[in-house]
Amino acid sequence: MSRWKLTVIACATAAFGFTGAAHAAQPAAQPAQGTQATAAAPAESKLSRGDTRFLQRAAQSGKLEIEGSQLAAQRAQSQEVKDFAQKMVTDHQAVDQELRTLAQGKGVELPTDLRWGQNRTLKGLQNREGHDFDERYVDKVAVDAHEDAVDLFENAAEDADDAQVKAFAAKVLPNLKSHLAMGEQLKQAVDAKKDNAPAAAPATSSGSMGVTPAAPAAPAAGAAGTNR
Repeated sequence: MSRWKLTVIACATAAFGFTGAAHAAQPAAQPAQGTQATAAAPAESKLSRGDTRFLQRAAQSGKLEIEGSQLAAQRAQSQEVKDFAQKMVTDHQAVDQELRTLAQGKGVELPTDLRWGQNRTLKGLQNREGHDFDERYVDKVAVDAHEDAVDLFENAAEDADDAQVKAFAAKVLPNLKSHLAMGEQLKQAVDAKKDNAPAAAPATSSGSMGVTPAAPAAPAAGAAGTNR
């Protein structure tokens, strides 16, 4: 074999080896790109629209209970209201943690803000003090918010499509009903304090002392007798 042929064969072999190495390296980079794209993609919900909406509404309901009760535990006038509020914070924080674990496993993103009416309720609490605060908290959070929560969880416990979502709703529902019953009793106690408050006593006292029509009437009667 001539030197020219050996040179051609050597060049061809080197070129083939370079091309093969390039092809071998190229597929190795593609899975890395694919893996990165998969990691960046958002989780897809594994639930029906109704079940997803329930989890989202439940998160907002719990957020109102927690934030409103945290405020009441600090600012309420009545110790009964403070004690109830602290229990609501503890109970609803535990439920919220369980809810978030369930939602994460189902690929559901929970809202971070309240609905318009709930936000209005919370702002209404922030603008009140004393007994007026207690009344507002008991009416809007202890009673009204729990009534809404009971309805929400009852529907999910009966109609949820996902078995785990349904079980979660059924598990939490008895506690919500208990909270509602406690809230209704607390409302009666708070209303009774308002009814028994002696707010009208100062007005009655000053009125009876300020009006004395009988004193100037006596001379008038004497003058009438003299004329006779």
